[in-house]
Amino acid sequence: MPRIFEFLNKYVNREILIGLQTPICNICLKSGILCQGCETKLKEGKISKLDLEIAKALFELSKKHHGLEKLAFKGSMDAGELVIIMVGQGQIPLILGRGGRLIQEIERPLNAKVRVVEEGATPRKLAQDILAPAEVLGVNVLYTKSGHEYRVRVPRSQARHLARNKERVQNALNMLTNKKFTVVFE
Repeated sequence: MPRIFEFLNKYVNREILIGLQTPICNICLKSGILCQGCETKLKEGKISKLDLEIAKALFELSKKHHGLEKLAFKGSMDAGELVIIMVGQGQIPLILGRGGRLIQEIERPLNAKVRVVEEGATPRKLAQDILAPAEVLGVNVLYTKSGHEYRVRVPRSQARHLARNKERVQNALNMLTNKKFTVVFE
């Protein structure tokens, strides 16, 4: 093993190198005070106050739930009464926890419903994640003169399962992807 790795293993806190990945550095999460770099990100709008709140909540939860140490929190978005958390690919089960208990712990201080989506997900996967537990029959692409838009088809019997009303879900999908989404009940 190269000497640099021996040094890192011996003298550097492993939690800084390996652990919960957030847009905010681990030192800021531990201390509760933003460093100059994180403060600049906040002022430039690269991260939001909501990102800070969620990162702190995830950091505190990662102390109790060791599965969260592998989580890569990419960012969040406030869509009215719905908060969307973006994580790395394949990491939704890490943040949900057993029976959705971890998400419930995040929802309490935010006073909003939370939905988790994966970074780089397809439009269908995004729609499924945001509309859960409602079933998505399909996502159609409509080609128009102004570009293309997506029509998300949901069974009429599943309309009561939506986290929020139809317009809020459409707005969340539109804001998340910068594309036009329409939710239709069949």
